Amino acid sequence: MTCYKAGLTVNTNYQMCDVTNRKILDMLPDRPPQVTFSCDNPTESCNFQFWIGQKESFYCALDQCTTELKHGFDSNSTFAECAKIQCKCIPGRMMCGEEGSVDISDFLTEEIKGPASFDCTTGKGCQFKEPAMNQLINDIFGDPYITLDCDSGECMHYTQVPGYVRPPKPDNSRMVAISAATAGLIFVLASAALWYMGRAHKHPEGFGQIRLPADEAQRLMFDHIPAQLHFSDISYSLSSDSSNKILDGITGTVKNGQVMAIMGASGAGKSTFLDILARKSKRGKVTGEILVNGRQVADEEYTKIMGFVDQEDTLMSTLTVYETVLYSALLRLPRDMSYEAKKFRTLETMHELGILGIKDSRIGESGRRSISGGEKRRVSIACELVTSPSILFLDEPTSGLDAFNAFNVVESLVALAHDYNRTVVFTIHQPRSNIVSLFDQLVVLAQGKTVYAGEYAKCGQYFDSIGYPCPPGFNIADYLIDLTMQTEDSAGRGSAPTPPEILVSTPGGSTADEERAFVRAPSFTRKGNGIAHAQMTSEEEETELRVRSSPQPETQAEDSNLIKRKASQLWDILSISGSQTTARAMDPKLAAVIQSYAASDIAASIRTEITTVSNAQQTHPDNPHASPTTVLPDVEGEIKVLRSRTRASWGTQFTILSGRAFKNLYRDPALLTAHYLSSVIIALLCGGLFRNVTNDISGFQNRLGLFFFTLALFGFSCLSSLGLFANERVLFMRERANGYYSSFTYFSSKVLFDIIPLRVVPPLVFGGIVYGLAGLVPTVAAFWKFLLTLVLFNLTTASAVLFISVAVANTSVASLIGTLVMLYNLLFAGLLINRDSTASAIGWLHTLSFFHAAYEALAVNELRYLQLKEIKYGVELDVPAATILSIFGFRAQAFWFPDIIILTVMFTVFTVSSYIYLHLYVKEKR
Repeated sequence: MTCYKAGLTVNTNYQMCDVTNRKILDMLPDRPPQVTFSCDNPTESCNFQFWIGQKESFYCALDQCTTELKHGFDSNSTFAECAKIQCKCIPGRMMCGEEGSVDISDFLTEEIKGPASFDCTTGKGCQFKEPAMNQLINDIFGDPYITLDCDSGECMHYTQVPGYVRPPKPDNSRMVAISAATAGLIFVLASAALWYMGRAHKHPEGFGQIRLPADEAQRLMFDHIPAQLHFSDISYSLSSDSSNKILDGITGTVKNGQVMAIMGASGAGKSTFLDILARKSKRGKVTGEILVNGRQVADEEYTKIMGFVDQEDTLMSTLTVYETVLYSALLRLPRDMSYEAKKFRTLETMHELGILGIKDSRIGESGRRSISGGEKRRVSIACELVTSPSILFLDEPTSGLDAFNAFNVVESLVALAHDYNRTVVFTIHQPRSNIVSLFDQLVVLAQGKTVYAGEYAKCGQYFDSIGYPCPPGFNIADYLIDLTMQTEDSAGRGSAPTPPEILVSTPGGSTADEERAFVRAPSFTRKGNGIAHAQMTSEEEETELRVRSSPQPETQAEDSNLIKRKASQLWDILSISGSQTTARAMDPKLAAVIQSYAASDIAASIRTEITTVSNAQQTHPDNPHASPTTVLPDVEGEIKVLRSRTRASWGTQFTILSGRAFKNLYRDPALLTAHYLSSVIIALLCGGLFRNVTNDISGFQNRLGLFFFTLALFGFSCLSSLGLFANERVLFMRERANGYYSSFTYFSSKVLFDIIPLRVVPPLVFGGIVYGLAGLVPTVAAFWKFLLTLVLFNLTTASAVLFISVAVANTSVASLIGTLVMLYNLLFAGLLINRDSTASAIGWLHTLSFFHAAYEALAVNELRYLQLKEIKYGVELDVPAATILSIFGFRAQAFWFPDIIILTVMFTVFTVSSYIYLHLYVKEKR
């Protein structure tokens, strides 16, 4: 509002005047005469009041008035002319009956009729003229009219000042052009960067392209800590009930330079036993003792000398085979080993496993396959084999491979152990005979108990000695599995045990393979003298595997009996598994085999060896009584000495993981493209719908609607972050457990190169386009504050969604929780529920809403200094936008504090909470 003093009446004008007639002033020296004159333009009326000594003497009402302003060369003049005038005295006042003064009451009511005028000229004062009044002034005071010195003023909005021309809205075409150019430049640069990094890279074709120092090629293979593994009385149960054990009292040993295979039927406990040997975190209770070189080794040091290949392949689908193995080498090989040596080791490992020819193929995933399952299995093995660990554990490394490739894999593991003095332990299920012949140590399990543990070379002799010899030319692995399985089956049926039914080759079997025929072989029963006698079964005992030329009545009956027998066995097994709460019943025959081993010389020699080695390590190496052959390297001490075994630093880990995360992002561009294109398209759509918003009530509404829609768009878009970590949860847990990297470097790289490209670039592009098109406040400061609010809001929302993704493993549940969080924030954003009308007890819900903080910040940044003018049905409304903001419950001073501060704090809290939960709770549990 402003005070208009030019004298022209716009709405209602007020003038305060001092009478300047000399004679009048002389007659009233102590009681100055004054005049007030006001006009109301809508009613065309004016009021004249005459004051003496600040007391009103008489007044006049003037009607049918017109006002005019004339501009001169050096002065301005205003004229107020009224056709009618009526005056009246105030009784008892000066000149109206006061004692000692004249009384002009009758004169005023009878003579003053009009017309009257009130004129003012710049620098010359004002005059009030009326014919009868002029005559009275002339007769009494000698002046032609009343002369005045006036100050006038009228309170109005600056836009109502006569002559005011509202300046046109600033031309924001340049702003639009700059905004669009900036957004386009960001989009083009981002696309170009993604194209450059996503283009095909040519990896080394072979070893000849890599030049290594003379002593570095074999340095890794020989500079390590030889490790012997001794384990005794390993037991495992899922509950405190010791009678229901999954593993029970397993004892054995494997030396450096040896390969130990763990065999057994499905459910025998092979993988569980391997997990315990590899010190994997188990849900149940583990007892027993595991020694490395005769000493107890802490888990942290143990993981530095071992590698573990899981039974299930967990690889990043967007990486190539070469990149997958190379990243494992870069993250886990010694930091002082050159980059060229690590590449050489990568290619060497891939060559050993026969995957060098597919090095540039992507891993692929379900629905978009690239390499076969067997090749993927060998890639998983290569990721561990590339580090050449002292102890390498593998869970069924031949799973999914054909016979030839399975042999190659095991042969490479044997070469690693024999040639480079490593210790290799793996589980395997019924290997071929040429694979079995490569074993150094063998452990056979049945129902979690030890059937045999010792040297493979002595295995056949041992079972021959207890009355279960393997038939000549038969694969001993098949024999042992069949031996344990048939005794378990008989125990499950609750019937008398039947002899193991062995399949052997027959000369006439045209369909037989190299180790098995499809004809039932002789059964073997144990005799008192320990010699097995063969008893040929009848033709009716042939299995369903036999190839028949045509169905015969008797074979159909046999098939029917077989089906009934198998169905009965399956029903018995399901009934037992559903009803038993204690340990599974064990067949006496299997119990006898287990007891035979426990009482054997082989088991006794292993226990003696473990005791001897353990006692020897407790003796100082300098003790003359200690045998040099029994004193083994101290693993913990050697690790501290061999600094070359220090793996990649945090900076290196971060660099490698960042590159991997970014490759994963741009090689699967659907999500990235969807975010960028949606930002551009929706920004253009909003710019068209909200084009050049006006400074009125509808413009106020449109601004609030634009801001609300923008926040809802980016808020719900952030729900796509749920899959960023969920898809890699298992990969992270396994790689972290295998010592690839720390949780901090993984998390920081994930946030920087997964979250930021999706949460910073899109709001910048969107804001750069929509700001100019919508015609928002065209100031540089307001523009960048708008972008700052959008980016901070997007980061805060993404961090909240990331925390949900980390804390909730189930993607469907996490999606539901994320949607509910967004709806809560929308409800308390400030548009749907007025903050001032909310009960004080739940007012804090607005504070916890990051939607509210961002919405208030956007509204305040845009509307704080805006003036709204609305003319509707002849009624003119002119109100500051800040007033309406306060009615909506928004605070005009809240942009920096608390809104921007709240967004910053929430982003920090959610991000730190995500890392803490990831570090403490997202761990591998088996």
